[in-house]
Amino acid sequence: MTFYVITHKHFEYKNLPIGYVPLLVGANKNKNPDNFITDNVGDNISDKNFSFCELTGLYWMWKNAKDETIGLAHYRRYFSKYTTSKNLYLTTLMKGHANPVSVERLDKLLSNNVDWIVATPQVGGEGSLWQQFNHFHHIKDLEITRSTIEKLFPNYIASFDKIMKHNSQASFYNMFYTRKEEMDKYCEWLFKILFMVEKQVDISSYDQYQQRLFGFLGERLLNVWLEHRQPKMKKLVEYNSDSMTRIDAARLLKHSI
Repeated sequence: MTFYVITHKHFEYKNLPIGYVPLLVGANKNKNPDNFITDNVGDNISDKNFSFCELTGLYWMWKNAKDETIGLAHYRRYFSKYTTSKNLYLTTLMKGHANPVSVERLDKLLSNNVDWIVATPQVGGEGSLWQQFNHFHHIKDLEITRSTIEKLFPNYIASFDKIMKHNSQASFYNMFYTRKEEMDKYCEWLFKILFMVEKQVDISSYDQYQQRLFGFLGERLLNVWLEHRQPKMKKLVEYNSDSMTRIDAARLLKHSI
């Protein structure tokens, strides 16, 4: 029953709810003044953090964690307990801050036959997810990803095309909470694809942002996995703790009306 909080640096973690555990990624290079659990022990891909981002933490969780239920959040991005943004904004207006959902509440959802808890889908730009990727990244990398899935898991191609080419929203940030056996199945599928794509792409000329390719792909492939398998899902509104004050909530609530 652990919600791993991915970080690459020190952050104020002592007020996190019970069950939230910081996990330092890129630990072969990043300093660890707080003695967090690190992604460079045991079976790991810590050295790939520059291109896999939080997925080096996910890989560590897959290969080393023993939790029965497990999740991935970020040092400033968490799930709220709400299913609508309006409820999150109104509560933040009243309290002055937002709170991460408790692990106890998440486990209760799983015990009530929910398989995956993911972020409420968001629009990532104009057009389909495919068009958005083309606008913000290098489309040839997504084309290689599609051809890789077609070779490795041809039964997923219909789901890939539905999510990527006929849909404008996705559950982003590689965030989730589920049972460990569910995560293991997902990771086996995901990393088999990403490692094969890695052998076919050349990111050496990309800037630092675009080199985060495999993190970007992972965000989208989680949605493909879920579309194909059709598990019972609960979608919760996520928020950035750096930008969810009373003033932020008032602005966002006004914008949503």
